[in-house]
Amino acid sequence: MGIHILIEDICLYKTTLAVCKEKHFQSSYYNQKIVTFFNLAKMEKMMRVVITGMGIISPVGNDLETYWQSLISGQSGVSLIQNRLSDRLNCNFAGQVLDLDTASAITPKELRRMDRFCQFAIIAAKNAWYDSERDVTNTYKEKTGVIFGTGIGGISTWDNRLIQNYNSGAEPEMNAFTIPRIMNNAAAAHIAIQLNLKSFNITVNTACSAGANAIGMGFREIRAGNLDCILCGGTEAPITPKILKAWDILGVLSKENSPTAVKPFDRKRTGFVLAEGSAAIVLESLDSAIKSKRKIYAEISGFGSNCDAFHLTTPEKNGQAKAIKLALEDADINPEKIDYINAHGTATRLNDLVETAAIKDVFGDYAYRIPISSTKSVFGHAMGASSAMELVATVLSVKNDVIHPTLNYQECDPECDLDYVPGKARVKTINHAISNSFGFGGSNAVLVVKKWKN
Repeated sequence: MGIHILIEDICLYKTTLAVCKEKHFQSSYYNQKIVTFFNLAKMEKMMRVVITGMGIISPVGNDLETYWQSLISGQSGVSLIQNRLSDRLNCNFAGQVLDLDTASAITPKELRRMDRFCQFAIIAAKNAWYDSERDVTNTYKEKTGVIFGTGIGGISTWDNRLIQNYNSGAEPEMNAFTIPRIMNNAAAAHIAIQLNLKSFNITVNTACSAGANAIGMGFREIRAGNLDCILCGGTEAPITPKILKAWDILGVLSKENSPTAVKPFDRKRTGFVLAEGSAAIVLESLDSAIKSKRKIYAEISGFGSNCDAFHLTTPEKNGQAKAIKLALEDADINPEKIDYINAHGTATRLNDLVETAAIKDVFGDYAYRIPISSTKSVFGHAMGASSAMELVATVLSVKNDVIHPTLNYQECDPECDLDYVPGKARVKTINHAISNSFGFGGSNAVLVVKKWKN
């Protein structure tokens, strides 16, 4: 493949060189035109990438329609923790997945071998796959890959079933499935097994940006022509006693213990609550989608990913701004073309300040004209799954020309003074939107979503 690409590039170079000579370009102008023609020729080879299927498991709905209606109606998914409540926890509210129907997608035997984060991923992935009007046949197995993100993997097995017993002196509940349940790549592997997908299988772990990076990697693979279809997304099930305690010690969890605890960009914001869930997205080349006559939700037109290289837990404005700029450059659009921003918006004191500053850095005065909303205000922070769940929200906003509100926003922070769409959904034509995801370790990922016009 490498030799083939090299030969193609040499041919492109010779073609652009011949054109430049024919036009009598000289000196530096001549060289500049060679580069311009060469880049344009390479762009012509790139495949356009569209979304043909989506699946969601979330605290506000386990199907796309319920999820979307909950978002735009301002229904909170934050509630008192059920079944796993500890009196020793300061934070007793979270965004929990309730009424999960595992029986329709996972057999009892399979269920015993899966951690909760795997269960979410399997159901979301199957829903996305069937939403894309596919079945499990040999037609796709060699041509479709899986890229899934997670921040912490099978922690519910490790925490709830092993650590508690170990600390009490009792024999931990280990069996032959313990390691397969807790390993991070179990979700991606189970998806491939269930759907018979035999191309590459990759797990991404970049903390809170894991899902977005997984989708961005899939976007690049398809755009480069390496595959026609990739099933991407993120999944997480972190609501366990010790993980809640660990996040609390870090000082980022809200202790308000109410459904209105998460207040992104509000002057009185106190942090986020943990959440769980999964989102899966079927990415496909436009050629393949048209050939198969599939419905198209939207187009992914750009992806920017970088690292602050600054601090493990403290965000940095310049790195976030650079990621946004990279995404816009990748999509080949000006900042003024962006009609909506789905923010990372965690409701921590520092993150919201830094993200607001980064947006202003990129967009200048135009930043005050862009509607911005935080999906985390609805159900909390699902770590590695959040960015994928937020991308689904962004895609539905672009498709429906409606922006879901930022919940619980009451008082303006002088340093967070942009348009955060407080309280009520807003109707607006959205041709381009970006989804911001900024993870611990300074891992930033930004995706550009473009409206699909037939």
